[in-house]
Amino acid sequence: MVVSVRTMHCSDDAAVAELLPHLGYSGDANCIRLRFEALSTWPDNMVFLAEIEGRVVGLCQVHGVRLIASDGYAEVAALVVHAEYQRRGIGKLLLGWAGDWATASGYVRLRLRSGVHREKAHLFYEALGFEKSRASFAFERHLGQNRSEAVHE
Repeated sequence: MVVSVRTMHCSDDAAVAELLPHLGYSGDANCIRLRFEALSTWPDNMVFLAEIEGRVVGLCQVHGVRLIASDGYAEVAALVVHAEYQRRGIGKLLLGWAGDWATASGYVRLRLRSGVHREKAHLFYEALGFEKSRASFAFERHLGQNRSEAVHE
């Protein structure tokens, strides 16, 4: 089994749409294309794809986080390997590419987040040298048309 890694292109939209449910996300090809086009305009952002015999079997998105309070870090925003191809070193390979990209981009730390329910993924990350840094909650607010009114009341 020969695995090749390359950067994503707009024409990969359908393949990525088929892969995302293996991570618990969805999106049709058009949605993926629009997202990718937007990501492509942002600095410090890269999407790597793993292929076997021309079939996309894995994805890793990594982006830089530049901060005023610290030196920042690179963060893996998405890592997924098709269920049929897991436990074959593809995730490790993709994380290696993400780490190389981060280093070349001037970052000294590579971070990722993983849902508390993904215990097998946690073991995988720890086996690759990642350490749990600190627990936190993610807060979000949906931004609607009246956002400024709600904030300034």
